Amino acid sequence: MAGTNTGDISGLTPFESNGDTNCVCMPLERWIKSCSTNADSKRLIEDGKDTNQQQRRALLLHSAALNMSNIGLRRKKWRGMVAVVGGILIHLTLGTTFGNLSPYLVSYIRERSKPSDLTYEMATWIFATANIMQGSFMYFGGLLGKKLGTRVTVLIGSSIQSAGVLLTYFSLRHSFYLVIITYGVMYGLGVALAYGAAITCGLRWFPKHKGVITGLIVAGYGGGAFIFNQVQTAYINPQNLSPTERLSGKYFDQKEILDRTPTCFLLLGGCYIVLQLIGTLFVVDPPEKEILSQQSENQSKRLFPLPDEEREEIDSRCSGSNLNSSAVVRTRAFWTMWFTFVLNKETEIFVTSLYKVFGQNFIHDDHFLSRVGSFASVFDCLGRVFWGYLGDRFSFRDAMLGLCTFSVAFLVTFIATEEAGKAMFAIWVCAIFFTLSGNFALFPMATARSFGEENAGPNYGILYTAVMASSVSGTLFISTLSKRIGWIGLFNFCAGCSLAGGIIIFTFNMKTPKGKDI
Repeated sequence: MAGTNTGDISGLTPFESNGDTNCVCMPLERWIKSCSTNADSKRLIEDGKDTNQQQRRALLLHSAALNMSNIGLRRKKWRGMVAVVGGILIHLTLGTTFGNLSPYLVSYIRERSKPSDLTYEMATWIFATANIMQGSFMYFGGLLGKKLGTRVTVLIGSSIQSAGVLLTYFSLRHSFYLVIITYGVMYGLGVALAYGAAITCGLRWFPKHKGVITGLIVAGYGGGAFIFNQVQTAYINPQNLSPTERLSGKYFDQKEILDRTPTCFLLLGGCYIVLQLIGTLFVVDPPEKEILSQQSENQSKRLFPLPDEEREEIDSRCSGSNLNSSAVVRTRAFWTMWFTFVLNKETEIFVTSLYKVFGQNFIHDDHFLSRVGSFASVFDCLGRVFWGYLGDRFSFRDAMLGLCTFSVAFLVTFIATEEAGKAMFAIWVCAIFFTLSGNFALFPMATARSFGEENAGPNYGILYTAVMASSVSGTLFISTLSKRIGWIGLFNFCAGCSLAGGIIIFTFNMKTPKGKDI
């Protein structure tokens, strides 16, 4: 260290005490001595050559900064992971289980409520309404998160969602249209407010791993079905009774099943509230980003800069832009993602709403179909993490092209499961859920990278209007044309949507400042 230029540090007097040696408290003195020992042990100061006191002081500060940085990073990661776990718990309750619940709900309305001629195709409007509300209000959820913070926003949203589930106990007894209000409008509004806030919080804690963190949090959204599908079926149909064949389809008419259907919503609502309260306690925003940014900007100005691995994490795949929503909608990249999201979500609506109805045509085992739905939810969880990792490892466009390709392959061949039997049906449903789940990991990641983290919540809310569009068009298609084109036509139409989405996303043009795909 004898050759170190000390001209720049001659004015540093970090431990000056004006001759009063008692002005430094004992804990600080012990800390300084520990840093000095650490510096000597690492040969930061060569024996017999340390004649410059200012140099030694600067080296001590460097050693101390390394120790404090390690402590700060460990604490940051620990607090960040707690926030991610909180987001996962919140999303566990937000994930709809409509596909498994639909046969029980529709059967109850036909037998004990109105209209008595309700069909599965008509009932998809409940799911569509929830999606419409999500698409309409997720933008406002992002704004609310910026104004009130993640914790308050999540609490408001989850409270509305759970209230909608609990009130469905009453609305189900009166009419299908009231169910649309409680299990469609209220449910979707609550999800819209809480969904994006939990994701954005995780992205702020770990900006360098947007794909994986988004995948982990939204995995909870898919994982909720794995848990609550089993809860629903075990509570409503513990004896594994089969539906009765009718002219318009298969419906349950057994008294014991119908009696338990309304109270199932009370059970679900209670479970949701408990998980949401725990998750809300865990979810917390990181320190002010301006402070961290200033530290990052000053990093190059440090006399003794910290090692690269200990610097504030920066996502190298970001475009460098920081756009608000009005600017975002004027970009080509936004509309490329929007139309791809519409087409992929169209497919997801069909599969998640009707996979069990399709399976009932040749599989007469309600418990088996419920287990398929539950395991498909597990693959839904794994898929979100997997596709998020691919987005981090390669790029958004490459990962989305892979997703669309696999979606086309599985949907075109899905009709063959009717002849192949249970095993192929279970495998294909799980594979389709695994594939389509990637949309909800890749699009939030791409939004933050393309248009900046500062407005990621509102910007993703604007992009999520694609869900509203696909819900309306998809539900109209199911209710008017599905019987005319049959299952083969329906699955081929879904495959065509995925193919069109792949073609559109191939033109995605957002780059990093170095010219790489985001």
